[in-house]
Amino acid sequence: MEMFRKLLMHRCVRIALICLTGIGIGALLVAWKMGVDLAVLKGLWERCKDYLADHPSALFWAIVFLPALPIPTSALLVTAGIVWRDRPVMACLLCLLAMALNLSWTYWLAARPARGFVEKLIASGSFQIPDLPRGDHLKLILVMRLTPGFPFFVQNYVLGFMRAPFLLYLPVSLLCSGFIGTGVVLGGVGLGGGKLKWAILGISLIVVGGILTHFVRGWLMKRKQNGLKTQTLDV
Repeated sequence: MEMFRKLLMHRCVRIALICLTGIGIGALLVAWKMGVDLAVLKGLWERCKDYLADHPSALFWAIVFLPALPIPTSALLVTAGIVWRDRPVMACLLCLLAMALNLSWTYWLAARPARGFVEKLIASGSFQIPDLPRGDHLKLILVMRLTPGFPFFVQNYVLGFMRAPFLLYLPVSLLCSGFIGTGVVLGGVGLGGGKLKWAILGISLIVVGGILTHFVRGWLMKRKQNGLKTQTLDV
C-alpha cells in the first residue's frame, strides 16, 4: 500500500483529482442556476422510468458504462430493480452481467492506454510506477473493494492501473460488489412493486454483506499487524 500512497502523492495524479472535483462542483452550480428543483427532478424521473421500461437495453448498457463516471452505481441498481420489478431474478442476473462488463472494460482501459499515458508523462522524472508484488495482489483488491470511501469507478481504475491479475481481479471484485449490489437491486424491486418480501431479502443481503465486509477487513488488519510484528522480530 506504500506504493499506492506514493502514486496518489504524485503531482499529476493530484492535479487530475482536483480537476475532477472542480468539474463535479461546477455541474452542481450549473444545475442550481438553471432552477433545477425537486419538482423538476421528479418529472424527469417519471419520464426516464417510462423510457427505460420501454427500452430495457438502454438501462442494461447504462449500468455497463455509466459507473465508469462519478455516477453512483447503487442509484442505477435501484432503478433496475424498480423498472424490472416484475422479473426480480432476471433483474439481478442482468445487473450482475452488466457489472461484470463494467469491471472488465474499465480495468483494461486503466491497465493499457491510461497507464501508458501516465508512464510517458512521468518518464522524464525519477519516479516510476512500481510493479505490485505477487503476494499483494489479493490484498490490494480486497482493500480497495472493502474500504469505505473509495467510489466504484475509482476502485476499477486503480486496480487496472496497478495491473492486478485480471483472472483474480474479476471474480473477487464481482463477489465483493455483486453481493451487496444484488441486495440493492432487490431493494429496488420491493420499493417499486410494493412487495415486502423482496425488500426484506434485499436489506438482508446488504446487512450480511456489511457483516462479511467487517470480518474480512478485520482479517486484513490482523495480517498487517502480524506482518509488522514479524518484521520487528527479524530486526
